[in-house]
Amino acid sequence: MRYSFFLLLACFFLGQGLVFGQARGNARRSKGNYKAKSNSNYQAPLLQPEGDLPRASFFSHDEVLLEVHALSNQKASSYLAIFNIRQLGKTAEETDRLLQERFRNFKRKLQALGVAEQDIHLDMLSFVPVYELEEEKKLFSPKTYNEVPKGFEMQQNVHVSYRNAAQLGAIVSAAAQVEIYDLAKVEYFVENTAAVYEELRKEALAYLMREMIELEKIGLELDLASRRMAEAEGAVYPAERYASYQAFSSPSLDGKNRLALQEKAQTQYYAPMPYNDFEIILNPEIQEPAVQFMYHIQFAFKLKKPAPEVKIEKEKEFIWITPQGDMRLLKVEKAKEKRPQARRPKPNTTVIPETN
Repeated sequence: MRYSFFLLLACFFLGQGLVFGQARGNARRSKGNYKAKSNSNYQAPLLQPEGDLPRASFFSHDEVLLEVHALSNQKASSYLAIFNIRQLGKTAEETDRLLQERFRNFKRKLQALGVAEQDIHLDMLSFVPVYELEEEKKLFSPKTYNEVPKGFEMQQNVHVSYRNAAQLGAIVSAAAQVEIYDLAKVEYFVENTAAVYEELRKEALAYLMREMIELEKIGLELDLASRRMAEAEGAVYPAERYASYQAFSSPSLDGKNRLALQEKAQTQYYAPMPYNDFEIILNPEIQEPAVQFMYHIQFAFKLKKPAPEVKIEKEKEFIWITPQGDMRLLKVEKAKEKRPQARRPKPNTTVIPETN
């Protein structure tokens, strides 16, 4: 029996995925995936391929395009964790009572952690009956299954607001103690986003001014009266920037043996926007998932056309050297050009014949 092992991923990335993976929640977002030439199944479409080099291109023969991409990493000022509670019961009253009891216990534990009562909200989702199948036996007929009420199911979400990202671990532990295990989502909020975009715009314009000065140094004069501008802005939140992968090694067997495969754990890690395509990066070093604000501005300038050359004819100078060796400048007047005079038209003569 021959075994061949393939090392799929480095342990460093496995550790990185475990640090902040829970801050995304259990909610899944649609992602493309691709398979490497091994047993690894990567889900990281958000990462740009390596090896791409920047390429310069001409915009037009008489126009110059200047553009700037700016990025700002901002730490969230507040967070919202959403937990899902699912409760089953035989009757409607029992189902509601059990869920409210779990919520009150969770609320007490949150207040003990310093979460204010106004930062805890219960959101009603659904309250529906649950059915099961019951077999109906009849002679000389096929089996019939009927739906009969079994109980009730209630689902509600608990919204928990907090200010410090380090609180999430304690909040999740408190939820687990009351049998709440589903962290559906974590929202990030940043105060005064207008100020963030204003800072990005200011930095981008200053960068453009420096580029214009450099162009003038190499002889490209921009026509400031003929210009066009376009700009765009946007933000990417941490929930959109999580990638996942599986790390394992698997033996290969010949066709005579059976191989029972075990379920492989899937790891997630936070993958922020790469810095490759940005000229300006504010707050580049981040230790926790951050909200990434982006700003893009373009200017198209016409090039100034060179002024036409003016030819200046220099008159010839004549110098007379006297017998004594003195040099005297002679003033020579140009002869006036004789213009050909147009012939005067002969007056019309009328011949009168003689009469006898």
